[in-house]
Amino acid sequence: MNTKFFATALIAAASFAAAPSFAGDNISGEVGYVPQVTASTSGLSRATVRNEVLKAMRDDTLVQTGEGSDIGAVAATKSTLTREAVRAEAAYAVRHGQTIGGEV
Repeated sequence: MNTKFFATALIAAASFAAAPSFAGDNISGEVGYVPQVTASTSGLSRATVRNEVLKAMRDDTLVQTGEGSDIGAVAATKSTLTREAVRAEAAYAVRHGQTIGGEV
């Protein structure tokens, strides 16, 4: 029993000791991996960049990034249809078998 325990402990200790050697390498293809970026200088002032970001937020043109954002998603557009028109189209689609199912 002691031999199995010590052998298991030795293998665990060796694997824990070897784990940090892979810390700098992205060998797993994880989603959160971000490559290192080198610093660069810009000709824009802090106030100019801030104003551009605020304008993009107001115009709803700010690029969505980060965890949970889908870069391949189509940007949402404003609908010109009224609520009644949308409900009428949905009812028509259900009556004519153009939907898979669900509530209308």
